[in-house]
Amino acid sequence: MKGETLTGRLATGIGMGTTFTQLDWAKRQFIERVGIDPYPGTINVIVDDPESIPVWVRLKQTDGIHMDNPNDGPHDCDAKCWLVSIGAGDAAPIDGAIVYPLVDGYPPAQIEVIAPMGVRDAAGIEDGDSVTLVLRG
Repeated sequence: MKGETLTGRLATGIGMGTTFTQLDWAKRQFIERVGIDPYPGTINVIVDDPESIPVWVRLKQTDGIHMDNPNDGPHDCDAKCWLVSIGAGDAAPIDGAIVYPLVDGYPPAQIEVIAPMGVRDAAGIEDGDSVTLVLRG
């Protein structure tokens, strides 16, 4: 699937990404397993491109890079990650990773992405703008 693209539009999430990316265990695993010291929060990309939808469906069925949550609270979950290059606005591509929470009822068209910087500011993008994710491996 390396080199395949997912295209969607930027959307505001519910704010859970900021807390999650800064949890000690999550931050440590992001650094160790995907090589990213995550900026607080995620960007949310809603996959609405007809060619990208089947790619996203197939990707979710692959193993990815597993994130193991050591806790058992109501807001704790494991996740899978895939390395991507984020293309948006006029900015140079930004290395990042898709984070797919392994929870029931997760919105099927939503993709959360971490990066080592604030993507919205770095790329000069806002809700509704197009974002392209290129799978890196």
